[in-house]
Amino acid sequence: MAGKKKHSGRALMAVSVSVLGLIGYGAGCSLPNRTYVNDLDGGGGTGDVTGMGGTSTTGGTSPKAGSSGASEAGEAGVPNTGGQPGMDRPVPTKGLIVIGGTAIDQTKGEISVIQPVTGTELKKEMLPAGTQIADIAYDGAAMKDVWYVFIGGVFPAAPDKVVALEVRYFDDTTNTWVTLSNNLTTLPAPVPGTLTVLNDRLAYLSHTLVAGVVTPTLTVLDTSDVLNVQVIPYNVDTSQGSLVSLIGTRGSALDPNSIGGTLDLGISENCAGTPQVCELHELPIAVGSSIVDGAAHIIGNYQGTPLAAAGRATTARQTTLQDFFVLSDATSAVSLYITTPDAPEGANHVPAPQSVTDLASLTIADCQTLGIFTATSENSLYGVTLDFGAGSTLSLGRQGQLVAYEPFSKDIIATYNPPTNGFETAPPGSGVVGPEITAISATSTSSTNLTLPFRTAGWVPPTTVRANVIATRFPVPFTCK
Repeated sequence: MAGKKKHSGRALMAVSVSVLGLIGYGAGCSLPNRTYVNDLDGGGGTGDVTGMGGTSTTGGTSPKAGSSGASEAGEAGVPNTGGQPGMDRPVPTKGLIVIGGTAIDQTKGEISVIQPVTGTELKKEMLPAGTQIADIAYDGAAMKDVWYVFIGGVFPAAPDKVVALEVRYFDDTTNTWVTLSNNLTTLPAPVPGTLTVLNDRLAYLSHTLVAGVVTPTLTVLDTSDVLNVQVIPYNVDTSQGSLVSLIGTRGSALDPNSIGGTLDLGISENCAGTPQVCELHELPIAVGSSIVDGAAHIIGNYQGTPLAAAGRATTARQTTLQDFFVLSDATSAVSLYITTPDAPEGANHVPAPQSVTDLASLTIADCQTLGIFTATSENSLYGVTLDFGAGSTLSLGRQGQLVAYEPFSKDIIATYNPPTNGFETAPPGSGVVGPEITAISATSTSSTNLTLPFRTAGWVPPTTVRANVIATRFPVPFTCK
């Protein structure tokens, strides 16, 4: 392993507020002193989105998005019949892929639920006009099995607008959505791809208004009661640099079930040159009954976009909590950095064989001990073994965009949302590609021999879903078999 570089000793000082501060927050609360415009109703109000009124605890008859799957299209706004549906949630035994995106003509937002073995679309739900999925995260902790669905007016959600949060359960015996709660309707919009789930906590990069200026920040939610999610007041000092990534691991090395866990906040500092090269620093933040910041340390230099992901499954070779970073340096050489969540200064450096300039998305294929990442202009997907740094490249024939790991099938799911509508009228053989949801079976005969074949047999996904965000069902704990 290459030598370790230590931060110069500067620590980002943040104001952390104990969870006891939540006492002042009631049901239906929002962040204090917000002056955002509600992106969901086109005006300055803070009312609920059409089709999102009421909660499952009231037994009312307000419309509930997707609470019934009787129709083929699954339009939002199906009446709720009361009670507390979905509270008896067994441990999942099969996978799900949930995609937030738009219809083929991009006029409406939609949620598509896909069976990971066949690619069959189990449920399609079109959102009300003027709304889009801002992001989706899955919480697979015991007795959770829930999806956090953020809904805004556009994608990506505007940083000076607010979004609504729905906590949903997907009943895979009837292929229907059940909305458990939607008490938060004026949350800061998430930066796509930064939703991070801990034990009874959810965090994401967002923005706040400071003296009328939109400023990057970190939003933390208490999800211990999925029927009544609450905001945890927290302020992070951004004076040292730009916030560029967020990942996290549940619990601690001593107790994986303890409340919260460790967030690792990526901060870009000391950018210079052409192409611009920056330093990626990681700030560990301990989240539990209170929030405590550690000291930031440098991970490495990068150009373009830094990628970060956390390991989630238990394998024979991974018994400790680990964070992973993939960076492309000034020469386009790619490096993999592996560290423990609370000690970024101890990052191990594993050179990867790839040369890439514009990294796009990263996921960890835990059960195969692989890092899988994409690049935009290179039109490729890449795999690298986490222990030896052996690599393989798969040509996608289109931009490399979102990538996710599905643990039950052990496949990599790669999606593509075309930047234009030209594919609808493009002649055959023109090379113009429409929306794609691709399954890739990563196989390895050893730690130094990796192949990434497309899985085509029996894979028939929808071709009309333009994916903006993706999440997979990942129970906790999950042991690879």
